[in-house]
Amino acid sequence: MNRFGHGSGANSWLKQLEGGGWSNNVRTCVYMKKTRHGSSNYMEKELQFTRILSDKAQENPVRLHYCDGASFSGYGQDEVAQLQFRGERIWRAAIDDLKANRVRYADQALLSGCSAGGLAAILRCDEFRDMLVSL
Repeated sequence: MNRFGHGSGANSWLKQLEGGGWSNNVRTCVYMKKTRHGSSNYMEKELQFTRILSDKAQENPVRLHYCDGASFSGYGQDEVAQLQFRGERIWRAAIDDLKANRVRYADQALLSGCSAGGLAAILRCDEFRDMLVSL
């Protein structure tokens, strides 16, 4: 979700990576796939921004919903358990979306996250910086 700022905050961006726990074996992944953290079928239709993700337009947050169980790094599948790991693709799609929007005009950007999203922020921070520098 994108919320554009205005005035002096129009070119400042916050990319928030939602947390949601890890699925570290097939059993936990099978359980997670039936929750909002494992499938877009169970996600909320609308999210309220709170705390660091304010609803104030001038603060310009972008939140990436967590649904891969592997800090946006999964890529593969388990056909027997009917699992698909697509965190890597989710991350790439989010970056492509940012590039297509006003982030190319960013004066500053912050990548943040909590829990599994915090680990993803650590894993992806250099790539996020390089993407901004290359625009």
